[in-house]
Amino acid sequence: MTAMKARLLPLLAVLGLFAVTALAETAADLRQRMEQRLPQIDALKASEVLGENNRGFLELRQSGTPAASELVRDENRDREAVYAEIGQQTGAAPDAVGRARARQIAANSRRGVWVQTEQGTWVKK
Repeated sequence: MTAMKARLLPLLAVLGLFAVTALAETAADLRQRMEQRLPQIDALKASEVLGENNRGFLELRQSGTPAASELVRDENRDREAVYAEIGQQTGAAPDAVGRARARQIAANSRRGVWVQTEQGTWVKK
């Protein structure tokens, strides 16, 4: 083994450990942020400002405040990261993960919430 390889191996091991740790922190951070937003999301769904589309993302159904738009953007960014991570772990495409999650969300949504069918039609549950 060359001297350069001998110096690189421990560095790569440390970087790999750092990447695993960073990923775990990121997953925990995502979960925490999403849990914190949930009461606001539920309230906006109940007031029919938000709906759940058939790709597993929130959509504004009515003109919302800048805060509502920001909430949708932040939530969808985190959902996209979650779907990508699940896709990487399972070998599924992130889009397929999102569509599967959309079906779960629609099935578990409260009465009166707007959801988009797999065909693209918006219905009030």
